[in-house]
Amino acid sequence: MDEKEICIRALAEKGLADAQYRLGKMYEAGEGGLAVDGRQASEWYEKAAGQGHAEAQYALGWLLDEGVLVKENAPLAAQWYQKAAEQGHALAFVALGVLYAEGDGLGQDYAAAANCYRRAAELDHAMAQLWLARLYEKGLGVPQDDQLAAYWYLRAAENDDDDAQVGLARLYESGRGVHLNAKEAQRWYRRAAELGNETARLHVSQGSRLV
Repeated sequence: MDEKEICIRALAEKGLADAQYRLGKMYEAGEGGLAVDGRQASEWYEKAAGQGHAEAQYALGWLLDEGVLVKENAPLAAQWYQKAAEQGHALAFVALGVLYAEGDGLGQDYAAAANCYRRAAELDHAMAQLWLARLYEKGLGVPQDDQLAAYWYLRAAENDDDDAQVGLARLYESGRGVHLNAKEAQRWYRRAAELGNETARLHVSQGSRLV
C-alpha cells in the first residue's frame, strides 16, 4: 500500500474532513495505489461535505452532475453545489449557474443562472465573467445591455479567457457597447489567437473587415 494513502486514510477514519476529502480525490483519480472507485470517492466526499468542507461539497456535486463514476443525479448535485456556494466557492456558483441555464435538474431559470454567474464573476472567476457577459449580450435572465456585456467580456479577457477576448473583439468590430474600433478588435483577436483560439486565428489571418 502507498504510504501517503495509509497516512491520509488513518486521518480520514479519525474524522478529519480535509483528509476525507483528499482520500475521496485519490479514489476519484486513482492515485496512491488506489483503483478509480466512484462509490468510494462519493462516500468519502460525503463524509467531509457533511462537516461543511466546501471543496468536498463541490467535488461531490461534480461527481453527481457528471454522472461518469456514479449515477447522475442533477437535483442532488445542485444541493451540494448550493452548500459550497453558500461558503463562497466560486466554481460551485458557476456549476449551479450552468444547471439553471440548461434546466438540468432545477428547471431552466436564466435569472437564477445570471445571479450565480455574477456571484462567481465578482470573485474574479473568468468563466463566470464570460457567461455573464453572454447573458447580457443576449438579454437572457437580465435586461439586454451591450455595455455590461462589454464590461464582463473585458474582465474575463483580462483574465486570459480566449473566448471572452473573441467576444470583446466582436463588440469592437460592431461598435456594440464600446466605440467602434477595428484596431482594438484585432488586438484582442491576436491575444486570443496566441492562446490557441481557432476563431481568433481565422480573424487574424484574414484581417478585420473594418481595416
